[in-house]
Amino acid sequence: MTFWGELTDGTEMLLGEPLEAQLLYDSDAPADQLTAVFPAERLWDDLAVVRIFHQGRLVFGGIVDEQNTTLSGEGFRVELVCRSWEARLLDNEARPAVLRSPSLGLLWERYLKPLGFSEITGDMTSKTGELTVGKGASCWELLSGFCQDYLGTEPWVGGDGVLHCDNLSETSMKIDSVISVELSRMPCNQLSTVWKQSFRGSYDTPYRSAAAPGVIRQRFLSTEDGQDPRELLRQGERESRLLTVEAMGAYWPVRGARATVDTQGFGTFEDCPVRSARYTRDSRGERTKLVLEGGIA
Repeated sequence: MTFWGELTDGTEMLLGEPLEAQLLYDSDAPADQLTAVFPAERLWDDLAVVRIFHQGRLVFGGIVDEQNTTLSGEGFRVELVCRSWEARLLDNEARPAVLRSPSLGLLWERYLKPLGFSEITGDMTSKTGELTVGKGASCWELLSGFCQDYLGTEPWVGGDGVLHCDNLSETSMKIDSVISVELSRMPCNQLSTVWKQSFRGSYDTPYRSAAAPGVIRQRFLSTEDGQDPRELLRQGERESRLLTVEAMGAYWPVRGARATVDTQGFGTFEDCPVRSARYTRDSRGERTKLVLEGGIA
C-alpha cells in the first residue's frame, strides 16, 4: 500500500513507508480507522487528509484526527490517527428542523454538501410525509435513518469522497497464504422465532428458524419496526458461525466483499460476507485478519 497525505493548504505529500500501520473495518461501525507511524527527517507541516492506494486503487481516504510527533536518538517519528470520510457525518450535528416531503436531494443541499463531499448517489425523489430532525442528532443519524426508512439502504463514503446512498455492489475475493484459522459457533446469536404484529395489533404471526435446533430465543416486531422477520432470522444464522482467517498480504477494500478461502482441516468456505477486518503492516510484513460470516464449509 502507498500512503499519501494532504496538508491543510491542499498540498499533497508522499508519506513514505510506515514503520507500522493498522487499518480497521467493522460492518457495525460507520467509519474505518487508520493508525500509522512514519519516520521523518524533519517536523512535518499539519496534515488534514490521508489517502491509501493499493495496486493503483484508492482504498482509503479520510481525515487526520491526531498528528503526534516524537523526537529521539533515532530521529523524528510521526504517528497519524485517522478516520474515513464518514467521520464528517459523525462529527457534525444536523440543524434541527421539520422537513416536509423529504428527499435525498434536500438533505444533500442543506446538510451534506457543506461537509465537503464531492457528490452523492441514490434516489433523489421526494418522499411523502414529514421528517423531524431532532436537536443533537448527528448528520450520520439523520442520513442513516433516512436511507433505512425511505430507501432501504445504508450510506457509506468512498475513498474519493463520494457519498453513496444506493445499494452496495458486492465484490468477491479469494484469500490465499493463510496463516491461521478459527471457527466459532455461537448459538447465542440465533433466534428460534420472530413474531410479527398483525393489522389487528396482536403478535400472532410467527416466523420460525429451521436452522436453530435446540435454541429457544424469540423476538417481537411491531408494524412500526419496518424490519423483515425473515432477515432477522437469517442475520442470526449468519452470525452464529464466524470464521476468523489471518493471511499474509493486503486484502482491501473489504466493504461489501464476499470471501472464499480454502483451509487445511476445515475445508473450503465460499462466498462468506466480511464482517470485520484488520490490515497490519510492520517489520514482519503485511497481514490481513478477516472475520467472515456464515462459516459453514
